Amino acid sequence: MDMIADRPAPDGGIAPPASTRLIAGLVPAAVLRLAKAGDTVRLAPNHAPPCPEPLLRLETADGVPLNSREIIGAYWHRPPYAMLLRLAFYAPGAREPEILDEAVISTQGSRDAFQARVESIALRLVEDALESRSRGPLGQDVPRPDRGSGWIDYLVATWQRRLLTEWWSVGLARTSLPAIVRDGRLGEIHWLRPGTGKAYHADPFPVPGTDQLLVEEMPMRDGVGTIVALAPTKDGGYERQRVVLDTGRHHSYPCTYQDETGTYVLPESTDLGTTTLYRLESGGQLTPVCAIAPDRSLADPTLFRHGDRFWIACTDLAVGTHDNLCLLYADRLEGPWLSHRCMPVKIDIAGARPAGPLFRVGESLFRPGQDCSRTYGGGIAIHRVETLDPDTYRETKVTVLAPDPKGPFPHGLHTLAANGERVWVDGKRFVLDLPGVLQKLRRRIGG
Repeated sequence: MDMIADRPAPDGGIAPPASTRLIAGLVPAAVLRLAKAGDTVRLAPNHAPPCPEPLLRLETADGVPLNSREIIGAYWHRPPYAMLLRLAFYAPGAREPEILDEAVISTQGSRDAFQARVESIALRLVEDALESRSRGPLGQDVPRPDRGSGWIDYLVATWQRRLLTEWWSVGLARTSLPAIVRDGRLGEIHWLRPGTGKAYHADPFPVPGTDQLLVEEMPMRDGVGTIVALAPTKDGGYERQRVVLDTGRHHSYPCTYQDETGTYVLPESTDLGTTTLYRLESGGQLTPVCAIAPDRSLADPTLFRHGDRFWIACTDLAVGTHDNLCLLYADRLEGPWLSHRCMPVKIDIAGARPAGPLFRVGESLFRPGQDCSRTYGGGIAIHRVETLDPDTYRETKVTVLAPDPKGPFPHGLHTLAANGERVWVDGKRFVLDLPGVLQKLRRRIGG
């Protein structure tokens, strides 16, 4: 079977766009891989469906080829700040494709960074297809970008990052998990620390069998995150009880899990370059159990059980910061931990990165994921897991939880975790931190 990579013909000595160079550079490698199976790949300019030969095409959701000169300018730094790209196969004479793979990527950051992201994800889709690891269609729509200037939007975002700082708080929702899934709303939230201070709390994970919470404690300025335990007070609030994990390096997202063998904690520890699973002892101390994928930097690792295996859902920072879902599995908590056949199993800036423990409503398994399209931890997308085994993963997005624009934390939601009837979340707002701005300015001048 011939696979034809679509690109424009040269014109007037103008250098072809980077996406064209990507495809042209990719084809020789594809020839080498497919030659073993007796297949061929050739580069054919200006092919578009319907085509008399099979056509393998990188394109947007509405069928525009990625090597179009207008793609980068049309999508870069414009709401909704997300772009769906796909690898499509057109049979001879077909106008509608079979979608082999799809990814939703962020359009924010510098223009060069966005272009590089388009190229790298497009390359991954093709390489995974050649290795029979295509993920299939995502089954979701992404609106076309708004009209406007990407440059103006980029400059506004740049100055907002320089002048504003994130402030997070942990909150207790008044709505049950079944109602949240059904209605797509959190309802009223009681925030534990709505006012700003020297350090905030985020990433709430209940300690099973207790009324305590493990959270990340992060200084407003200068310092790294530590894991602390919160305990209820007589007046209905929560207070810091003790430090659970402090190594001098950053720790966050203290995912908890309990079975008949004990209670375990799997925190994010990307600064250390490895992820460690701990047993939480009765006295509150952590005992290491095993290292998880020591050659990878895993963000928001989420431990759960499904079927007869243990699983860890996470984001691999080597693949992308906020846009990928990876899965590891093992027969025992001590490992060995193996990678899912399709890694990552999903590429989606609007819901791939984990946002709390998986949970069940009735017979269905649900996975919270972060919607980072507009901002990191901007909202929580809830997915129903359809298929999960070492070779296949499929999920369906059922609702997206957005922060209350009139509430004290209108700019983000990051974690959803339940303990019986209690549903915990964390919320974000941007605050003006003048000492922090001056500190950033001194660093820029000194650097």
